[in-house]
Amino acid sequence: MEAGGSGAASGTQINIPNINPGVERRLELLRQKEANERMQRENSQDTLQMVSLAAELKQYAAASDGSGLPPEAIRKANQLEKLAKRLRNRLNNRMLRIGAR
Repeated sequence: MEAGGSGAASGTQINIPNINPGVERRLELLRQKEANERMQRENSQDTLQMVSLAAELKQYAAASDGSGLPPEAIRKANQLEKLAKRLRNRLNNRMLRIGAR
């Protein structure tokens, strides 16, 4: 036996059962709330950026002489598409998590 009299091996983890499951549930709800707020912020930022890009693309289209769009407009269109896919995937994942409950 070790000098401390504990008898437990060094580095052994002792699992103590959760005496108050209500605390664990409240922590889980708090984590979910924080995740929801973060997702809403990200969705709002992406949406505002998409609106801005769409307005810029509209200006490019209005200024176009029919020969095509400049490379900058194509980059912005690709960025808009990327944001739209990210937002759609985020919302789909959220709906799947809600349905799994």
